[in-house]
Amino acid sequence: MNDVIARYLDAATRAAVAAPTKTAASLPPGLYTDPAVFEAENQRLFARTWMCAGYAHEVPNPGDALPSTVAGLPVVFVRGRDGVVRCFHNVCPHRGNKVVTRPLKGAPTLVCRYHGWGFDHQGALKLTPHWGGYGKPNDAGFDRACHGLTPVRMVHWHDWLFVNLSGDAPSFETFMAPFARHLEAHDLSRLRHESAATFNIGANWKLVEENFLEVLHLPTVHRGLNAVAPFQEHELVLEDACLGTIIRTGLPESWADPALPRFPGVAADNRTAFNLALFPTFKLVVGPDHCASMIEFPVDASHTHQRWDFYFVGDEALHDRYGPTRRAIIDFFSEVNSEDIGILEDMQATRASPVAANTVFSATWEPVVHGFQKLVARSLA
Repeated sequence: MNDVIARYLDAATRAAVAAPTKTAASLPPGLYTDPAVFEAENQRLFARTWMCAGYAHEVPNPGDALPSTVAGLPVVFVRGRDGVVRCFHNVCPHRGNKVVTRPLKGAPTLVCRYHGWGFDHQGALKLTPHWGGYGKPNDAGFDRACHGLTPVRMVHWHDWLFVNLSGDAPSFETFMAPFARHLEAHDLSRLRHESAATFNIGANWKLVEENFLEVLHLPTVHRGLNAVAPFQEHELVLEDACLGTIIRTGLPESWADPALPRFPGVAADNRTAFNLALFPTFKLVVGPDHCASMIEFPVDASHTHQRWDFYFVGDEALHDRYGPTRRAIIDFFSEVNSEDIGILEDMQATRASPVAANTVFSATWEPVVHGFQKLVARSLA
């Protein structure tokens, strides 16, 4: 595993990537195309940091369960009767089958379909059919308490469920601090989920992230977005694992009538948009009256599943009378995102070219993209 990373990131290449943005080398193209690199990222990056892998609104009630995949490994989120969401490795300790293969609603027990082993919402093993013989669920000397589901380190942050598979990442509070600090004027607890949209992109996850982080393509690719959020007015953000941009006049004066309820304390003339990424794959776009999360679920070296979830402020914002305004926001973001897909897939294709290693950064506009690439290189050390 170390060999495949060293093949692309030897000492000289790492030094070139770490150089000042104006003269820095970009990540080698093979890091975007080699399946072995993707496997290394699963083990050395995704498993060792905090990854958003689920949504609390999809497990609203006790017994609700949501299977997911993190770093190529199956996990499952379950809400208990105590209202707490927990995460477990989705692996039956009997013969290793997946316990939960589809979302469940109100399940009293999580039952493995292979041999019928059943687990409660805290992961404890409760059912072992015929384990001691026909019709005998118990066997002398077999301690069910030693064979429950293996828990995964997890944090429930507003609607988003973050996990750290290795169990040894820095505290979530430390990791999240710069990101949360930029949004401290917004009471995210008031967000209400409205809908989701998914996109399947034929490009490496890193290209998708880098595209979000740079604004120089707005006037050529996103003319509608650039008309309300001119690229030259974006303030760059690069602070530890928090990357992105902020624009103070980055939203239409009015999406549609009637105007949506806003975050408490946000003035009626405030048009600030926060476009923030939390390395490696979590992003929020936050305006005065809405929020959209963008999460990448890397599939393989050249495919990424992306999910957008749209939120509005308070229960009232979901009333039918605000439907046209909500739809205007959702349609706007969906259109902007769709404009990127062909560009991303073109860039994935060109990574096979012998000249793809010659790409450069703009010292004015792309320090954040460069910062992202440095984080990737550092994480794969």
